Amino acid sequence: MPRNPSHKIIRSDPPARRFEPSEQKSASRLSVVNLLLEEWEAMRLVDYAGMEQSQAALSMGVSRQSVQMLVSSARTKLARAVVEGLPLQIIGEQQKNLNTDLRNEERERKMKIAVTAQHTEVFPHFGRTPEFYIVTTEDGNITDEKIIQAPAEGHGALVGFLVSQGIDTLICGGIGGGAVNSLRAAGIQIYAGAAGPAKDQVLSLLSGQLPHQGDANCDHHDGHDHQHEHGHGHGHGHADGGCGHHHE
Repeated sequence: MPRNPSHKIIRSDPPARRFEPSEQKSASRLSVVNLLLEEWEAMRLVDYAGMEQSQAALSMGVSRQSVQMLVSSARTKLARAVVEGLPLQIIGEQQKNLNTDLRNEERERKMKIAVTAQHTEVFPHFGRTPEFYIVTTEDGNITDEKIIQAPAEGHGALVGFLVSQGIDTLICGGIGGGAVNSLRAAGIQIYAGAAGPAKDQVLSLLSGQLPHQGDANCDHHDGHDHQHEHGHGHGHGHADGGCGHHHE
């Protein structure tokens, strides 16, 4: 599907818009380096959150080539500001954040939820989940549900897959810091530490009873072998919910 080149999804606002050298003799005479908001977003996703360019492209709603050009331009501008000691400011129309605002408002009535799963149960670790239980809801009711096989192991591939599916909420057992950063950068809410039947977790979320836990709860790498309930691996037990955490 062709993308509108003027419509780029910005999922986060910069915490600061202007940066200046601490030692300035005549700040008013210095040239200001202008970093576009979409350049900042591309750099945030690729360089800060560690996304692949293809994942960042899905998050922003643009082509991979566009992300590559935005990141390259952002790096050049940042390098110039640092090397030459110039002020840098982030510029962009407020309208560029409109899509995110609308998406957040619509989330109240319509959601697309993914649950790490195996045989209808929550799988204990995000980075190695064999399946996703994917649910579409509207006004708090389930309108569609399906099981989809995970495309590959490792949080990078899985985050890209969730973005491509339009997922806005993830329910999982254990999850590492790298995955959390990438999911947050993609605007996906995280409910970690879940265990039990996957559908029950979705129903708990819809009823407001599922605790919101968006931080990493596993200090192991997202892609390596763990010892799960079925007993293989090398010593990191996942009893009921992932990464050494026990759940009721």
